[in-house]
Amino acid sequence: MKNSKSFLLKAVIAHAALLPMANADVIAATNFDGRTLTEVTIANDTASGLTWVVDGIADPGSMTSVNASGGGLALFDANEVVQNIFAPGINTGNGNTFWTTSVALTVLPGRSVTLTDVTFDSWSVNGGQNQNVDRRSDFTFTILDPSGAEVASVDVVDSFSGTSAGVPTVTATFASPVALTASGTYTLGIKGGDFLEFDETGNHTAIDNLVINGSTNPGSGLTITDLVYDKEAGRLSLTWNSTPGTIYAVKVSRDMMDWDSDLDDGIAGDEGETTTAVFELAEVSLEDVAKAFFRVEVQPGG
Repeated sequence: MKNSKSFLLKAVIAHAALLPMANADVIAATNFDGRTLTEVTIANDTASGLTWVVDGIADPGSMTSVNASGGGLALFDANEVVQNIFAPGINTGNGNTFWTTSVALTVLPGRSVTLTDVTFDSWSVNGGQNQNVDRRSDFTFTILDPSGAEVASVDVVDSFSGTSAGVPTVTATFASPVALTASGTYTLGIKGGDFLEFDETGNHTAIDNLVINGSTNPGSGLTITDLVYDKEAGRLSLTWNSTPGTIYAVKVSRDMMDWDSDLDDGIAGDEGETTTAVFELAEVSLEDVAKAFFRVEVQPGG
């Protein structure tokens, strides 16, 4: 820092707005309650309006399902209980029949996310759409990186479904933790039906209470990594770790309590791993300030 005696910058803070900083086990979870369909009982239904609990990733949004040939599937909707699960309308019995769906996993800026396992409730739905059929179903969970390459996969073979006596919670654990380190959106692919080992009498395979588990922490966090104050030029330069295209705001405070002032609230992240912003002190009314504190925030929607 140049000439720090005249312009005291004793505390430099950076953080991502609205991001929880504590470790957590649940990365994303939904119970499908209240989900809505774009087209009821029509192929290519999309389960939207899902309520996701997330930590370290963006809201995954909606889910849809397709059959083994890639054709869209309707989701059961007639029965109130069935409305609150993910139940594609395809008879998955008698071997080699399945549906697939996916969950988008976009790591938030400044976070570090690792996946360990997936838990869910396994159901079979009969023609009357009652969740009381004792059947065995197969599931495969696959993680694809942003380029579409497979990075991990785990099978659940012949899992018994729920009956009137209760519903089992099934756990699919990856062979080793999967760190989501690449830039972009990962995909958790889910395949459900009857395609492994025992050939089961047909019914409609369904899931409920989907939970993607792992660990999340701030990693290196969103941090100001370099600060240069040039008194003679009346210029301040700040550098922080960033994600290309993400929109940041640089805030200033004179007491570390009032953070209502922005130096700039529309800075797009540079290409690469860091962004540098240069401010003319006279233009931001800091030329005569004896002490100031700065922080960087991710803008909502950025």
